[in-house]
Parts: sequence; structure tokens; C-alpha cells
Amino acid sequence: MDAALTPILGQQGVAALYRRSLHLCAANHPRLAGTYDSVQASLDLTALKSVLVEQSAADALFFGEVLLSTFYQLLTTLIGPSLTARLLRGVWEPSLSDTPSQETSP
Repeated sequence: MDAALTPILGQQGVAALYRRSLHLCAANHPRLAGTYDSVQASLDLTALKSVLVEQSAADALFFGEVLLSTFYQLLTTLIGPSLTARLLRGVWEPSLSDTPSQETSP
């Protein structure tokens, strides 16, 4: 997401969105407050990863989902849903190794 957004928002803009996302996650989900306190407010993904690996699998997954959805929502409020979807299309697309979902309609 950093590579997709930096040309549009700049490095400081992406870092600000990340910091705001972390802050909102901790404010809206008190159980994440400890994780928020452990992660620096800069865009240091190594620090985030080191904190996540210390969590249980369920907590790490929950934090990751909340952080990504919060980041996406903030970006959508700033630049709109259409541009957000276009900029992050490559980030959200499943990898080529993923099994394609099967259509269930008759």
C-alpha cells in the first residue's frame, strides 16, 4: 500500500494515515491499546510485525484486519471510494497462487 499511495499522498501523508489508523484502532478496540503503545507512530512495518508475532494468532489477525479496514476507510474519506479502489486494486487482488473462488449461482 505504501508503494501505491506514496506517489499520490507522499511519504508523510501515508505515514499520517498509518498513525491515525493505529490511533483509531486503539480508541475503538481497547484490547488493541497495548499493541498500539508498542508500535512506534512512524511507518515502521518491522516494528509492527515484531509486535504482531508476539500476539496470539487470533489477536494478530484481529488487529491486522481492524488496522487495514480502518486505513482503507480513512483513505476513502479523503480521496473517495473509486480512486481508493483503483489505487489499491493490486494490493487487494488475490495472488496467483490462491485458489479461485467458485461461483455458487445456478
